[in-house]
Amino acid sequence: MEVLILSCGMGGGHNSAGQAVADELRRRGHEVMFLNAYDLKGKKTASVINNLYICIAQRVPRLFGVIYFLGDAYRRLPIHSPVYWANGKMAKYLEPLLRSHRFDAIVATHTFPAQTLTKMKREGKALPPTFFVATDYTCTPFEEESDCDYTVIPSPELRDEFCRYGFDDSRILSFGIPVRAEFAAEESRAEARRKLGWEENQFVMLLSGGSIGAGKIAASIAALRPFLAEDETRRLIVICGNNRRLYERLRKQCAGCGRITVIERTEQMADFMHGCDVFISKPGGLSSTEAAAAGVPLIHISPIPGCETRNFRFFADHGMSIPVRSPRRELRKAVETLCSPAAADAMRQAQRDNLDRFSTARLCDLIEHTAGSSHE
Repeated sequence: MEVLILSCGMGGGHNSAGQAVADELRRRGHEVMFLNAYDLKGKKTASVINNLYICIAQRVPRLFGVIYFLGDAYRRLPIHSPVYWANGKMAKYLEPLLRSHRFDAIVATHTFPAQTLTKMKREGKALPPTFFVATDYTCTPFEEESDCDYTVIPSPELRDEFCRYGFDDSRILSFGIPVRAEFAAEESRAEARRKLGWEENQFVMLLSGGSIGAGKIAASIAALRPFLAEDETRRLIVICGNNRRLYERLRKQCAGCGRITVIERTEQMADFMHGCDVFISKPGGLSSTEAAAAGVPLIHISPIPGCETRNFRFFADHGMSIPVRSPRRELRKAVETLCSPAAADAMRQAQRDNLDRFSTARLCDLIEHTAGSSHE
């Protein structure tokens, strides 16, 4: 079986979800082609779109909130959005690839390629079974303009919301967001720390702004400095992602503080999550799901207005994270709460109760079954 996975570089979560599916399918012996959909038009186009999103999210997140609000208002109109028509034009770049490969299934982990597939489907183009994977805990604007054969949503509790926006209930799969196997693995804290070279007796806080290094990272460090100073076994690790400017600034600011380690990025994020005592992060849909799959006590800070605000609420409402709106006023108290083994264990239990760690395998089971049935 050969599967095409189409993503988009607007944040790392879409790529990570696609990679999770790709890894599992390859583990099962299938062939997978993984693409940023806009690379089909040209690297320059893909780069412009990716960089525009990153620039807004890092520097003016409120503007992202305004764009999200406008999209939410536009979706009430009885006409397709300009976003749909723009992505429909990508069909002419996708069609040659589909003619040259006999894909057995196509998985889209972003709205944009899902809309391209929808336009092709409505024009009567021959397509294999198609799957759209939603990666936030809400139906974001314009997702309802996608009409793949199946839509994978993060939680059964979101089914009514997706149906209100026109999705066919019989084609909604409430499997959850796919995460890579290393996050869902039963790795002990001690084992992860041995891999990373961390001391067993340390209290380790992990602070991240996601793949793009967004959010109130500097403010969070400032809020935690007094907490760190009170106990020599406390340690803070800061991951800046692809935000080089943030990395350089924090590296200078934290120089000389042996209890704060600033790194750019890591390929061992699963080990970092399994090994830390508390994970502090903006509420990206994928990173939050990875944390819950890893069973790490979670504190959410500085959501990018829009879909991350919905993620922020969903996790807090289900006891899977502590929401912090002001790091200066609230972050230390949240960390102190999770210093309690009882509070940390209660949060881990809530994560187990509300999210399926095996969502990736369930989705791949269905892809295999559906692709096989389409050839009968």
